[in-house]
Amino acid sequence: MELSGTTLELLRLVEELRLGREGCRLDPSGNPTPYSKALSSIKVRRTSGPVLVSVSSDHEILEIQGGVEEVEMLAATVKEFAAEGEYTSHLHVEYLPDHEFLSPNSEPLVVALVE
Repeated sequence: MELSGTTLELLRLVEELRLGREGCRLDPSGNPTPYSKALSSIKVRRTSGPVLVSVSSDHEILEIQGGVEEVEMLAATVKEFAAEGEYTSHLHVEYLPDHEFLSPNSEPLVVALVE
């Protein structure tokens, strides 16, 4: 799954992650190619332990849950990418053995920087 946005939009996402808000509306009107659908919102939920990235059963909501420290590590990773990445570049957020903050059950996420 891919989450794309401008630098400003990705920095807003960082703030949503840090605040742990229940929902952040997305604009699903864009062309999701090569994917079949655009998501309508992001839901951040504070739990404990590693970050779990998933999609709701109705395929409408990107769900991100995890402990405060682990979600902060995800936020810092996205912030660094948004601040230093080049347009059309992307960041892979996916579990590898001994990952610092992701759950092994987390779905792979590509964060893309657009103009």
